[in-house]
Amino acid sequence: MLLSDTVGFIRDLPHTLVTSFRATLEEVRKAEVLVHVRDASSPMREEHKAEVEKVLGELEVLDKPRLEVLNKVDLLSDEERAALEIGAGQAIAISALEHTGLETLMERLDEELVLDPILEQRFQIPQSEGEVLAALEAGAVIREREYEGNLVRMMVTGPASLLGRYRRFRHAAR
Repeated sequence: MLLSDTVGFIRDLPHTLVTSFRATLEEVRKAEVLVHVRDASSPMREEHKAEVEKVLGELEVLDKPRLEVLNKVDLLSDEERAALEIGAGQAIAISALEHTGLETLMERLDEELVLDPILEQRFQIPQSEGEVLAALEAGAVIREREYEGNLVRMMVTGPASLLGRYRRFRHAAR
């Protein structure tokens, strides 16, 4: 999981900063799900949303699954919270300070992250395949590892997209 905080979108940035700022957002092209967290107590929350969507459109990622999260609901009155719930649509209301709504956020993230299921597989990889071993070490959980001659036998749990790249090294269960 990669979390990136863009520190908020500012209108009319100087041209020299726009390029740098957009470069930090290039990560969103690789994301499976975008989580847009906004300040529920801000009177400009809809304007901020529009600014973000404008940039996401320019990056051509508006078709990616997105979760809208409205944080700081603890700063709202009961009436404002009720109005927010009516007008927020699919947005998830949370208070990071009070730890409310976080379970709902986690459940919704779990629902969205289905494109790359977690699998468990056995591999038999020659030690000379250092790049493969390093990639599995970096992107998966190694449950078992044993060395036999030039081979590394591993039980690995990781995303299907990663494990699929190395299917030629899959090894039948013993």
